[in-house]
Amino acid sequence: MSVNSKTSVPYFQQLQQQFAAHIRDPQNTVYAPEGERTIEPRRLAAYQELFFNNVEGFFSQIFPVCSAILGEARWLEILREYMVKHSAHTPLFHELGQEFLLFLDAEYEPKESDPDFLLELAHYEWVELALSVSTERDFEGGEKISKDELNWDKPYQLSPVAWPLAYEWPVHRLSSAYQPKQTPEEPTTLLVYRYLDAGDAVDTVPEEKVDFIELAPLLYQFLIELETAPSAQEAFEDVAKPYEIPIDQLKTFAEQTLQELVSLNILRPAS
Repeated sequence: MSVNSKTSVPYFQQLQQQFAAHIRDPQNTVYAPEGERTIEPRRLAAYQELFFNNVEGFFSQIFPVCSAILGEARWLEILREYMVKHSAHTPLFHELGQEFLLFLDAEYEPKESDPDFLLELAHYEWVELALSVSTERDFEGGEKISKDELNWDKPYQLSPVAWPLAYEWPVHRLSSAYQPKQTPEEPTTLLVYRYLDAGDAVDTVPEEKVDFIELAPLLYQFLIELETAPSAQEAFEDVAKPYEIPIDQLKTFAEQTLQELVSLNILRPAS
């Protein structure tokens, strides 16, 4: 394949496009421009290796459990498939994790040996990075209440850096040693949140970290309802309707977790 100088695309752009296509898929795309502009094979191989290793190193940091479960050979195959098929639409390096999720959702062709939970696991692993770099802030400087001041008659709001998430698979437990083959009957509902860790030492600089709380499905639905409900009481009544249990018993069950969220500054009265 050679560059056609008669095409309407400028010659230097033809070279760029052909070079990029070869870097993405060196096994199936030939890079052979005419004249002196060709790159010697040794340098071309170095470019290929450098580019692929950068992608592999970055994605392996974001998705360590995915790569461990798939194994090195299959993980590298999927990354090559991503490079060949997916055109990322962001210039920001930290947003490439989301591009990989788009690829897994729409372009990736699974093998029979690939786990059915791969997309959900990848999303769960990506959330940590997404929360870490989010420009949203928590409730710093706002009204804080003690865990004993939970008032069901008030409307409440979640911190912008606390995300309720629901999955079919137990994504927080998956590992090389634990890979269920059947979808569990009950969903996995989590609250993943960012917080400021001051550490134990007096002179320690506070550091932002990401953690999660496993929620009962009832509490997950309650936190979702809180976004629009006029009060915590009404939000809880809405989600408690399908349960044939007295509302006061359900509230007793939920209150401990809600008080924990308040004490962690994840939940507070709405402004």
